[in-house]
Amino acid sequence: MEPIPETLQALGEVDLYLDDGSLLDQLTATASRAEQLVPGLVGVSLGYHERGLTFTLVASGEQIAALDAVQYATSGPCVDAIHLGHGIATPDGLLNERQWHHFARASAAAGVQSTLTLPVVDDDVVVSTVNLYGREEDTFVGKSEVLADVFGAWASGAVANADLSFATRRAAEQAPTQLKHTALVDTATGILAAERGLSVDQARTQLHESASRAGVPVHTLAAILVDVYLDE
Repeated sequence: MEPIPETLQALGEVDLYLDDGSLLDQLTATASRAEQLVPGLVGVSLGYHERGLTFTLVASGEQIAALDAVQYATSGPCVDAIHLGHGIATPDGLLNERQWHHFARASAAAGVQSTLTLPVVDDDVVVSTVNLYGREEDTFVGKSEVLADVFGAWASGAVANADLSFATRRAAEQAPTQLKHTALVDTATGILAAERGLSVDQARTQLHESASRAGVPVHTLAAILVDVYLDE
């Protein structure tokens, strides 16, 4: 199981701040262990709530090729579009299209037909979640406990089939951008604190309030301040 490109990039940046080894190595090893225990596992997403980051690992791309076969066997937008002679839009999502039910359940990421979400709890607070994606509808039946042990999660809080659309993969694709924005805001906060004689908290508040008043994203304002400072 390998990280998607965006996760690989994000993990590379996160690892710069770690003292206890590579997070990429840790996640890859853990996902591999889970894959051994649950052969039908095709994807793992780890969401860190405090940082608002998601990291995703997926099985071999060979699974994606099977999606064409699903359409040929049970119908799907690609096949129907050919027969109809025009494009097809699904504004409400594939899972709401009854005629493509089988394809929808197999579509999101390399043949996902079942999911399992496990919360990771620290001092009674959910600090992260582990989202697992299975090839078959029964991939995770009876496996909550063993997978919770692998990921250090809470089996009793497991939720099945809550993320069949693999929305966490899309979140993972945004992680590198989030990290860059965070770095810009942190840098601009430091510059503002030094230039205006403010505490870090005061500078951060001023940065956010200024961006809000101007109606621009805070990372946009931060980028301008950093550029101006570097040009001096």
